[in-house]
Parts: sequence; C-alpha cells; structure tokens
Amino acid sequence: MQKRSLPCAAIVLALSLSAPGAAFAQAAIINGLQQINGKLDAVVVPFKVVAAGGLCDSAGQGTSTPEIVIDSDGTEGEFVVTSILIGTTPPGIPETGFESLTVNHLEIDGDRFYIRTGNLLGPTDGLGVYEAMDLMGTPVRRNGDNDAPLAGGNFPHQIVAQSNDTDDIHIDFFCSSDDVDLSFDHILVAGWKRPADTVTVTFVPGT
Repeated sequence: MQKRSLPCAAIVLALSLSAPGAAFAQAAIINGLQQINGKLDAVVVPFKVVAAGGLCDSAGQGTSTPEIVIDSDGTEGEFVVTSILIGTTPPGIPETGFESLTVNHLEIDGDRFYIRTGNLLGPTDGLGVYEAMDLMGTPVRRNGDNDAPLAGGNFPHQIVAQSNDTDDIHIDFFCSSDDVDLSFDHILVAGWKRPADTVTVTFVPGT
C-alpha cells in the first residue's frame, strides 16, 4: 500500500486556519482565569469606620447605659469586626468620682449575650490625659469587683454578623462618674466586609 501525504500548501493552509482559533481559545482561558482571580481577591475587603463619640455619663449619682451600634447594609452577606477602639476626651477617666466603665451586654443579629467586664479604663496620673483601648478580647468579670475582677472568659476576639434588616451589632456599657462628666472622643471600628456593603457605626450617648 502506498502512503499518501498532504501537499505542503495544504499543511500551511491548515496551520493558518487553526492558529487563530487556538490563540482565541487561549485568550478566552486567560481572561476567564483573570476574572476568577479578581472575584477571589474581592470576596472580602478591609474596612475602617471612625464615628464621633459623646457623653458616657454626666456628673452626679446614677449610671448611664451608652451604646455602640454597628450595622451593615447587607447587600452581599456577613461581615466581621476585628477591632473596636474607643478613646476618651480630656480629662480622660476622672481621678475622683469615677465608678464604672464596663461592658453590660453584646447583641448580634438579635441574640443577646450578657458579657460583663471589669473597668475598661481607669484614672491615670496627671490632668488632660487621653486614654484609649481596644475592646476585643477583654476578659469577662467573674465577681463584683470592677477594678480587680477575677478573670473569666473573654469578650469575642472577632464578631461575625449576618447583615439582616435589623441593626447587626449592639454593645451596651455601664458608665458612672460622680464628680466630672465622662465622654468618648471617637470610636474606630475595623474588620472585613463584602466589597459592595457599607458599614456604619453609631454611638448612642448616656445621660
């Protein structure tokens, strides 16, 4: 049997026809991979929101219960809070008359947890001193002593909320100062969210 071979002109024509198709397929694969990588990179993005503070407790007898509310508009789902920084206004924590600045409870998507801490801050030496702290991971109080409590578990190190129709995260405080008003200067909340979502932070002051 005699073998047959394609003429050289036919081989050249076949290659010229197949090359554009291969190049197009390769470009489509690369474009698809780039789109997948772009989606993976944008699953979550970091966020940082700074909100104005306000009165924690006014001078005089009694205790106030100010609140921090963190909410996402929830167009794409859950978000994560990893840091809640709170800073006081001068004179910071009063040297006299200060009683308490503690967490009372945490509420996530309508579920309430009574997480009571010891005093988050205390009086410092000198006047007009700014004070600040990160709330995440604060030890829970196991007895009635605010200043030197027995440590138990912890306030969450991170909070995952569902982004539903209600305000997603509520943090309620006990705040009491008899001689001088105690106020927060500003509040910074940071974490991770979906790219299209917007996170807002609101401080509800004490009285």
